[in-house]
Parts: sequence; structure tokens; C-alpha cells
Amino acid sequence: MCPVDGIPDASASLDFNRPVAEVQAMFFDVELSVRNRIHRGVRLQMLPHDLGGERRLRRHVRVLDKLQYDDVVIERSGDGAWVERFVDGHNAGTRFVAHFEPKGPGTTRVRMDAFVGPQGFAQGLGRLSPLGLEKAMKRTLAEYRRALEAYQPGRARQAVAAALGDGKRWTQAMAALQGTRRTQVIATLLETAWSIACVDEGPDEAEREALRAVVTALWHTSIDRSAEERMVHAAIEAVNGQGAEARLAALGSKLRAVGLGELGVHIAVLVAEVSHGLDPAELGALRALAHAAEVPDETLLALVRQTEEALAGGSLSASSVSR
Repeated sequence: MCPVDGIPDASASLDFNRPVAEVQAMFFDVELSVRNRIHRGVRLQMLPHDLGGERRLRRHVRVLDKLQYDDVVIERSGDGAWVERFVDGHNAGTRFVAHFEPKGPGTTRVRMDAFVGPQGFAQGLGRLSPLGLEKAMKRTLAEYRRALEAYQPGRARQAVAAALGDGKRWTQAMAALQGTRRTQVIATLLETAWSIACVDEGPDEAEREALRAVVTALWHTSIDRSAEERMVHAAIEAVNGQGAEARLAALGSKLRAVGLGELGVHIAVLVAEVSHGLDPAELGALRALAHAAEVPDETLLALVRQTEEALAGGSLSASSVSR
């Protein structure tokens, strides 16, 4: 097939410390994506060949309490680009196109363009839909790079202090709280962060590292590992029992009541962003949390951008066009 013509709705790029042939092979290895589950929060299933011989993948993604599915086809264009066509489902008509460019000895830059179908992409995010599209591409690129280069333990903890940015302001606000009130506020903030981490799956090690680093930065203490496991278990049960949207709305209301809505959202963004980047499910969850906490979409967007820049160090770039 030919590359998609026209102006993309969004673009993102990322450098891989591997030669072009190796990176291309990774992208086109569909069985590896299914077998190793490299895309967190996404369930991939190989479908039988259709009459035309196409081999389709079914993608299941949960956005808050709604399960979305898409049937996609991965194919190579005439110029060697990787093309993911959404042929059926919520995002039918959308295409993601990745181009591979050598950037030096053993280094490849992958640029991914998104061409959105007639139904749009990442429905349910309202004004944040362009950000959802951009995040979907960034996350896909980061997951492919992670699968090639492997996650490095400790990296998340090192970046959290910078990502908190104005942490001193929050530290001072927390210092003014005393006794039971302080304990309740800390518990609410931690519960909110763990709940965001449990929206797509249980928290991974990077998310756990991020929470530990937040606790150290804001409260100069640490969480006992057994207590951490109890909090994770409680968050999973609450999200599964009440539904993600209802649970996060309740937590957002609690944050608003104690006057720390923005801090709660900031920590939740950091934990969601730190390991695999945001996907539409996490972004939808953050939006539900922010609305209940009375944190405007504009502030949420600014927090996402600020956090992403601090964690990525500028290595992951993207642009989007709202249509």
C-alpha cells in the first residue's frame, strides 16, 4: 500500500539506540507484541485470516468503565513505513504511520503520524481528545523502545523530584496540617495515586518507585512494604467494586474538600506518566478526578505537559492539530 497522504492530526518522534533494521523488525513482529504484552493496559488477540488474507489483531482497551475494541491490521507501505490501520471498532478509519530514519551509528529516529478516522480517536475525553491522541502515539513509541532496551530500575525515582516542580509549596502546605487531619490528608493523596495506578492494571515497579519518591519528597518518610501492599490491594478492590469513574470522582471530591485538589491531581499525573506514559484510560481517569477536584482542564493539561517534560528530558517530542 502507499503512505497516507495529507496533513497528520498529530505527530510524535522518539530515538532508539538500535540500527534501523532492528527497530523495524521489532515494530513488524506482531506475534511478539501479542506474546510479550509490550503494550500495557491493552489486550491483543490474533484473529483468523479473513477471506482477503488479512491477518487482523483485536485490541481491547478499557477507558474508565467502558471496554473499547478495535480490529487493526499491521502492514508495510511501499516506502518501508509501518502502518497500523484501524479497520473496525471505535476508531475505525484511523491510521498510525511510523517512518524509520537513521540518525547516526546504531541510532534510529521513529516518527509516527496519526490520521484520524471519521469517528475521531479516544472518545469520551472531550476537550482533551487531541491530548489523548498524542499520548497514544507517545506511549506506543515508548513501549516499543522499552521492549528493545529494557526498563532500568531506579530511573523513575531519580526523575520524580524534578517532576514535582513546585514541591516546596506543597511541603509547606502539608507542614501546616497537624495530627489526625494530616494523617487523613496523606491517606487521601496516597489512595488517589494508587487508584490511578490501578485503572489499567496493578501498579508496575516504576509507579511504585514514583510513589515512594513522592512520599520521601513531601513528607520525608517512607512507606513500609507491607503497608504499600495493603494500599494497593484496597485501591484495586475499590476501583473494581465502585467502577473507576465513580471511585475517582469520590476521591476528587475529598481532595477538593481538604483544599489540595491540584496537588492530588499532580501526584496522580506523575504516577500515571512515569513508567509507560499516559494512555486514554489513564487520561480519562485523570479527567474524572480533576473535574471532581475542581481542577480545570487547562490546569490538568499544564500538569501533564510539565510532568512529561521533566520525566522525558525532551527526548520525546510530539505535536497535534485539533480538528
